[in-house]
Amino acid sequence: MRKKNRQAGQEHVQSCYMSIEVTASPPPEILVTGYFQECTGYKVYRPHGSGSWLITYTLSGRGLYRQPGLTVEALPGDLILLQPDALHDYSVPTGYTWEFFWAHFQPRMNWLSWWQLPASGRGLSKLSVSTPQVRERLRTTFLKLHTDASVHFSTLPTNLRSSAEEPISTLQRELALNGLEELLLLAVREITQQQKPGLDPRIQFLLQLMARDLKSHYDLKTLGALVSLSPSRLSHLFKQETGTSLLNVLISLRLEKATRLLEFSTNTISTIAEDVGFNSSFYFSRQFHQHFGISPSMYRQEIEQRQKSE
Repeated sequence: MRKKNRQAGQEHVQSCYMSIEVTASPPPEILVTGYFQECTGYKVYRPHGSGSWLITYTLSGRGLYRQPGLTVEALPGDLILLQPDALHDYSVPTGYTWEFFWAHFQPRMNWLSWWQLPASGRGLSKLSVSTPQVRERLRTTFLKLHTDASVHFSTLPTNLRSSAEEPISTLQRELALNGLEELLLLAVREITQQQKPGLDPRIQFLLQLMARDLKSHYDLKTLGALVSLSPSRLSHLFKQETGTSLLNVLISLRLEKATRLLEFSTNTISTIAEDVGFNSSFYFSRQFHQHFGISPSMYRQEIEQRQKSE
């Protein structure tokens, strides 16, 4: 695969002779991947993260992630996962090259119960894979993921469209998410021998509670009382365990249920919005578009067109 040293819309890429302080981020709802082979001078800096999760997998060479008082090397076989609000400050060290895959994404909510990776920094997890067979499977899975994924071209700012591909379809998005799920499952399986505990049982209980009854109102005080935690402690623990806020998870759960209702029911959009816990169909449509990059009505149309063509 050829080297890409240009701004790719989602992941700002610098040439070996340029220096830009702050890097543009992709729209947080976009699932987008890339393959880069970079040299000294490549640098990405986003002081407030990107609004989406970022995973990288190093094939060869060396990358360097920095946080206050901390540096984390990315060597061949290393998976690095950054939470949405984690500092993005990574580059190629002097005298090295760095060949790696990357993906910006929003996770499926059911992943949160099993995908915890070892924390190496604030909002930064690292897993070093040593088994040759697993490394090769990660490489081929990332390659397949990169093939399945593309961006919603029309949603990108004009200055970020130079290398965007055709708009991603609902089917492509699901295929890409399947690839990401496979990557993360492989990573978690690799660390099971370390006997790392899973999701905190109190958070697991609350996730299951909300998933069973999305129409109800939830807040930190009410949920905290159910697991004997103060609102502030629950907020901190929830973010620590899932990488995002309770509100963000609740919205994602509701939107995932909405996609199934849009596909398998004939209910109106306003009825679906109410059924999954949104008091306003306008707010529902806005959140749906922000999360998936497409309106609920267009999502349903894509599903119907796909079914007609099958």
